[in-house]
Amino acid sequence: MSDNNQRYKPYMSDKELRAFFESSETLSVQDALILAMTPPQQNGRLSGLSFTFPDAPFPPQTMLWVDVTKRPEIRDLARVHATEGPGTSTLTWSYINESRLDCYFVFHVVMHTPVRVSFRIPIFLREWYTIIDTVSQTGSISLLAGPPVNWRELQTTLNTVELEATIHTQAGGGITLTFDDEMQRELRHHYENHVEAIMKRLGRG
Repeated sequence: MSDNNQRYKPYMSDKELRAFFESSETLSVQDALILAMTPPQQNGRLSGLSFTFPDAPFPPQTMLWVDVTKRPEIRDLARVHATEGPGTSTLTWSYINESRLDCYFVFHVVMHTPVRVSFRIPIFLREWYTIIDTVSQTGSISLLAGPPVNWRELQTTLNTVELEATIHTQAGGGITLTFDDEMQRELRHHYENHVEAIMKRLGRG
């Protein structure tokens, strides 16, 4: 297992980025969903999707589908977590090309128990900024092995509880990783600084 707790160059050339993405340590994002519950109806049922965090009555759950083609053993992590517990892990964030349009926030995961495995997930801010915005406020993220579930179609017929259950069933389960307050503040700080820098770059600050 390689050391996934390293820090990368703050700025990378296109060639360096290609090598970074081609590494077996790197799992690419295939899709994402911010799932939140609206208040219960009078009959007690939970229904609907809400994206009004932090005003939503329940904290949203951020789901991230990752491509495990290069690392098929990672697909089994959900089963291991379900049967043996979450174990221990080291979680870190690194920032590549920060304050630029080609910025990536990289989520590093090093699991120590119940299995030893490491991987990293680069999140392209220009495409997935709402994911980082939400995760930096909730302090947790759920990872699912791809291919993604067709949640855009499912959400038209299922309530939130049913949608979440269907997603986990079709994905073979998932793992939820939670980081401490200090890491959450660090992530939020980098996110807000990045947004401010981009707004100034675009002449909107």
